[in-house]
Amino acid sequence: MTIKLVATDMDGTFLTDDKHFDKERFSHVYDYMTKNGITFVSASGNQYYQLKDFFKDFPKTLFVAENGALVGSHDKIYKTDTFSHDVVQKTIKVLNSLDDVQSIVCGEKSAYIAKNVTPEFAKMSKFYFPEITSVDKLEDVTDNILKFSINCPPDETEAYMEKLADMIGPTVSVVTSGHGDIDVIRADVNKATGLDYLSDKLNIEPEEMCAFGDGGNDLEMLRYVGHGVAMKNASPIVHATAPFETVDNNQQGVIQHLEELFEI
Repeated sequence: MTIKLVATDMDGTFLTDDKHFDKERFSHVYDYMTKNGITFVSASGNQYYQLKDFFKDFPKTLFVAENGALVGSHDKIYKTDTFSHDVVQKTIKVLNSLDDVQSIVCGEKSAYIAKNVTPEFAKMSKFYFPEITSVDKLEDVTDNILKFSINCPPDETEAYMEKLADMIGPTVSVVTSGHGDIDVIRADVNKATGLDYLSDKLNIEPEEMCAFGDGGNDLEMLRYVGHGVAMKNASPIVHATAPFETVDNNQQGVIQHLEELFEI
């Protein structure tokens, strides 16, 4: 099987727990892919602007950001999938009604947090969302909205996912990357829909794609591609979904698997 596109999740997959990757080692893999016409894609729930910064030294990288709601390159946003105004307002109302939940509204131009969030949440938000704006009320945001990023007590993640799905309704999909982090996205949007767009744009079949993941928001992507790889540290459902496995994220499992796959 010929691999023409490689897509990887970021947190818990490409990045180590301290949010780094071995740039020197990856450079060899990236150079091989570039010389052989293999497209590299960062496919993440994270903000487009953060992903561009991670790969500023790798200019041919493409991005499936915000869990599939934004697809682009370093130079251009190719497409976005945004919520209707009514769904945005309903979702914000639901989030405001829940205790122990802090939220980020993720737009095309910026992410948005309320000014009354905790200092710890504000600091964390600025790391994951370099483009972020504090507002008095989330209801007043006028940007086109890509997704909602929510933080809840880690041991209550599943309960909050069910609650959000019930309260907002079938127009949304509620996914998690674990550790109390939940994303609310459009029901018809995920990382696989982003890769499907690139499949058409680049004339690459899903069977010619390789993808890496560790969490629930990677499942559609891993099912979509011909060569799906679970990290050693992945959740049980990811291991059940992906036919291949690599070592954990702290051992640079993505890079190691690609070195083995491409024999470099």
